[in-house]
Amino acid sequence: MRTTITISEDLLKKAQLLSGLQGYSEAITTSIANYVAMKERLFYLESLFKKKPPHDFKKIKSQRQDRKWSA
Repeated sequence: MRTTITISEDLLKKAQLLSGLQGYSEAITTSIANYVAMKERLFYLESLFKKKPPHDFKKIKSQRQDRKWSA
């Protein structure tokens, strides 16, 4: 898709340098794809830590005493 955007020259040069790509379009596309992938990973990590774990310390301790859970 063709579009017109305003990007600072310094930021574009950094994107090209870090991505190792010469063309503006490739550097911008790669940067946006990496940003989206990072945000998706962060979303999944945050949702993972919002869930309560299926175990707790008291349950593990009582099962260890009953020899249902090994150390």
